[in-house]
Amino acid sequence: MTKLALLSDPEVRVARLPGEIAVISLLGEHDVTTAWEVRNAIAFALDQGTHLVVDLSETEFIDSSIVHALIDSVQLASAQGLRISLQLQTHDSVKRMLEIMLEISGLEALPVYGTRAEAIDAVRQTPDRSSAAGIGSRTTTVERREKWRCSWL
Repeated sequence: MTKLALLSDPEVRVARLPGEIAVISLLGEHDVTTAWEVRNAIAFALDQGTHLVVDLSETEFIDSSIVHALIDSVQLASAQGLRISLQLQTHDSVKRMLEIMLEISGLEALPVYGTRAEAIDAVRQTPDRSSAAGIGSRTTTVERREKWRCSWL
């Protein structure tokens, strides 16, 4: 039996920043085989009471299990009164997977930013109480998709 190998070894890095913020960076390719590691890293950071930035800038591939982990993390953070954002300056395949999953699911749950600085600023800001996920100034899926198309071309 032939085993398929990922093109790039997956890695999950966690860094703590001042101000109760953690950055979880997903490097390489992530799929169902690494989803538990991603979920555990996110859950541990949130259990520590830190706001969270998930950095996908060095992510080469994700599948639906990782997208679900990210969506679940936003809901978990919100339930704990914490904020989460994604840095999405990454490979086109990762952007497209997120776009497809959001479109299919109809969810607006992923607060996405183009740079790490924007993502960090988003979790540092006081949340807008009218926002369902605890993130201020979120955009709808359609608005976000239009912004993504403009910035990805």
